Amino acid sequence: MRIAQLAPLAESVPPRGYGGSELVVNLLTEELVKRGHDVTLFATADSQTEGRLIECAPEGLRASSIAPTRWHAYNIKALIKLEEMQGQFDIIHNHMGYAALPALSKFRCPVVTTNHNPLYDYCKDIYFAYGQMQFISISDAYKRLNYPDKVNYITTVYNGINLADFAIDEKVERNHLLFLGRLCADKGTKEAIEIARRLGLPIKLAGKVDRNDEPYFNEFIKPMLSEPNVEFVGEVSSEQKNALYNSAIATLCPINFEEPFGLVFSESLACGTPVMAFRRGAAPEVISDGETGVVGESIDELVTRFGEISSITQQTCRDRVARLFSKEKMTDSYLKAFELAISNSMVRR
Repeated sequence: MRIAQLAPLAESVPPRGYGGSELVVNLLTEELVKRGHDVTLFATADSQTEGRLIECAPEGLRASSIAPTRWHAYNIKALIKLEEMQGQFDIIHNHMGYAALPALSKFRCPVVTTNHNPLYDYCKDIYFAYGQMQFISISDAYKRLNYPDKVNYITTVYNGINLADFAIDEKVERNHLLFLGRLCADKGTKEAIEIARRLGLPIKLAGKVDRNDEPYFNEFIKPMLSEPNVEFVGEVSSEQKNALYNSAIATLCPINFEEPFGLVFSESLACGTPVMAFRRGAAPEVISDGETGVVGESIDELVTRFGEISSITQQTCRDRVARLFSKEKMTDSYLKAFELAISNSMVRR
């Protein structure tokens, strides 16, 4: 199959640091190439792929010196290149989101869009305007919570991870709780610290602080960093992340929003580390409550049920990821989705 992958341009593919959708694009692209498909990746010039790379921006825009007011120009230039080349593809897979929909709606080539982020108020009307196009949700919760009556979701495909990047290290002592991700209100950083405090256990905080989250960090998190059991390690590499998962008793994810999927959930489980999360968004789909973690309604419930963690086995956690959330499983599902999207496009013609 001849496949075009249209990546977001905020980060490189794969991302140098934090980047959820860019990581998914990388794993999917490389697995498709490995299986013999002809894949063209439209991404930043500092991206890497075994397929064909079409450079659409000089580097990941978020870390570049390019002013944010000019970022959309690079999206448009990427779409112009894609339009010129569309005859070379059997399917175009859009990861760029709403910014690409007006142009893609006029393409002759079949198009399918994976929605990696919720349909927020500022952009939902754009999705509604192009709701007849073909979309893929990344969890059943995402589909349920993001206007299935107005957006044409043709299937759900769970995000996958590369299991080879995550391993269980049974020699490491598990002696702390872990919070990994953006330090912000949505991800529940403050609540994670409170859970650790009430359990009397140390917690390590790993992740970045985005500019718009700095007020939250300065008001709520920074004062807590002086506590003896709270350690902020900052943004971490893949190797450091793996080590943190393996030394953690549990990963805390007291999310305060409807999480579309949650790569941290599956990464943690792949290292044999149970996850404790609030029952929001896709958490109950990724974490099997009582089997690979605890999914609860409040801080009180997570604290009360913490004792259940000791009965969860590392291999049970990893087996769930291998069965449902591997890059191989994700690729299988996307190939079926591509075939469905192409078939639907032929019927409409």
